[in-house]
Amino acid sequence: MRKVARGSSLKPRIRPAKKEDMPAILGLEKICFKEETFHKKRIEYLLLKAKSLFLVASVEGDIVGSIIILLRKHISNARIYSLNVHPSCRRIGIGSSLMEHSEKLLTKMGYRNFTLEAGVNNIAAQNLYTSKGFSVDRKIKKYYKNGDDALRFIKKL
Repeated sequence: MRKVARGSSLKPRIRPAKKEDMPAILGLEKICFKEETFHKKRIEYLLLKAKSLFLVASVEGDIVGSIIILLRKHISNARIYSLNVHPSCRRIGIGSSLMEHSEKLLTKMGYRNFTLEAGVNNIAAQNLYTSKGFSVDRKIKKYYKNGDDALRFIKKL
């Protein structure tokens, strides 16, 4: 993958993930998450069988980001399950683009709530979510495998 410079004006292409994207998605998952990495079977399930919205962001043909949103129609709630951006492409708007595109689709689909969890120590993620209109709903003790707490965020659509 080519290094994308900060301040780059490259606009990511956001599209639904396809089965052919699996190798790139798995590679991105391993780079972005060390302890809480999804395995191939989990990604495959989320992509092909789960009630989910699975989008990827590409720049110059390389997948540099992904978002997985679990859909719960009976309660009009959509939950960001995973948001990945390649480290060399962070802070240039990829995560924001994935979230904005998702929000537009969810609104059209009739969802009213958008939720997610973020580690209490993940300040960069918390700043992104609050900049997108999310607010902290509550703290969840020992949410992660390593025992770290998380913050649950919510946004009304």
